[in-house]
Amino acid sequence: MVAATPDYCELLIDIRPVDTTAPLITSQVNLPVSWNGKSVQMGGGGLNGTLVTGLGPGRADGPETPLPLTRGYMTLGTDSGHQVSAGVDAGAFALNDEALTNYAYAAYKKTRDVGVQLSERFYGHRALKAYYIGGSEGGREGMLMAQRYPADFDGIVVIDPVIRLMGLWQFQLSMGQVQSSPGAWLGGKVQLLHDTVRKACDAIDGIEDQIVSNYKACRPLAETAIASLRCSSGNDEGNSCFSDAQLATLRWTYGGQRYPFTLANQLQSYPGYLYGSEAVDGAFERWVTGTVAPGTNPDAVGGGRSYSVGGSLVRYFVTKDAQYNPLDFKAEDHKARLQQLSQWMDMTDPDLSAFRARGGKLIMRENLSDKGNSPQTGIDYYDAVVAKMGQEKVDQFFMAYAVPGLPHTSAGLPAGSANAPSYGTPGAIDFIGLLDDWVEKDKRPANDLLLTSRKPLPPFDLVSSKPMCRLGSYPHYIGSTPQGGALATNYVCRPM
Repeated sequence: MVAATPDYCELLIDIRPVDTTAPLITSQVNLPVSWNGKSVQMGGGGLNGTLVTGLGPGRADGPETPLPLTRGYMTLGTDSGHQVSAGVDAGAFALNDEALTNYAYAAYKKTRDVGVQLSERFYGHRALKAYYIGGSEGGREGMLMAQRYPADFDGIVVIDPVIRLMGLWQFQLSMGQVQSSPGAWLGGKVQLLHDTVRKACDAIDGIEDQIVSNYKACRPLAETAIASLRCSSGNDEGNSCFSDAQLATLRWTYGGQRYPFTLANQLQSYPGYLYGSEAVDGAFERWVTGTVAPGTNPDAVGGGRSYSVGGSLVRYFVTKDAQYNPLDFKAEDHKARLQQLSQWMDMTDPDLSAFRARGGKLIMRENLSDKGNSPQTGIDYYDAVVAKMGQEKVDQFFMAYAVPGLPHTSAGLPAGSANAPSYGTPGAIDFIGLLDDWVEKDKRPANDLLLTSRKPLPPFDLVSSKPMCRLGSYPHYIGSTPQGGALATNYVCRPM
């Protein structure tokens, strides 16, 4: 990373709560002496609780891209109003109502407002342009700003935003519940799953490189291929087939979950995952299976990350009972609380007319091999915005892209990564630069943009590149030899 840091004033801020038993909101504002007149607020991740200093790179930046602070941006970040402590569950803060609302929405707005005041005192005026960039939970925060505080930011970048948090967390909890059934755990079967999907779908995009690019065409092929690997007895017969219980788990994982009531904006289901790159680092094993079967303790060492997050939801956000057995959870028993949390935390309002009217610009990216949050949620949200506002208006302010082969919020897999192309999977791009050009120069991002993977040290030699295609299209290989997969010029973006 280009890490040279200019002279700047670093301010650590504590924002006091109304409830004296609630934790402080800790935020950081960095004010460069040579200011470009603009600000970048950086989002958090997971359940937050760790200070986002604003001193690091932008989401998906490559090693050659200067830090936002180095480029002259005033930068901001926050811990969202609670602090992670050793030996304390990361979700325990939600037992305090003010800490919960700070995490849900309030802390990011408060941090922004304090940043405006400090800018006015230090520079004599607020930022001329203000941007928000984040991935996962930070992406949810970015969508929060576009939907609820549309006047505050001129441009927003979100990567794999967890906009349907109540649906996601219930779905993640269900990963533990479903796999706790006898014989249903998919441990030891991830490589088989990956290889089965790859053999069924890899060649659809013109090159066999371990990446499934056309996820729509893949789904029926993958489902048929997986079903054909049923163990003849219906029971688990080893790592070359799936038992009936494991097939049921897979149907659930890729099929999604429906609820007996609606959540915010009348949504009543959560979509399953998309097929492809199951065995890459940070994908299926990390989130869905873990290395040990799920039990009553969702935080067991080696457990899947999804079940752990879902366990925090039911124990601290819903029941407020740290000893609650998450395997006993039934959504219908907690309808009112889940609907309340959904109103606070889900960012699914498709009406972005106020954000558009103020000239705001929004860029979204979905990594299609994300197993920590279904990429289909972002795809569905974009479609809902188009249905609400019309394609012509949406094209003026909202561009959405999809990247096959990358797990949750990944900025790329390096060369030599297991179950990926030998040259890796490029994912780096200067989103802040793209956003700045759109906001300042009215230069809308192209329908296909360049993703790169570079060596980490100067002169940052290019290792591989690939187009990042607009949502609804995918990179199709047109090169003359299989060895050309490392070059973006050998691909075109084609409609699915």
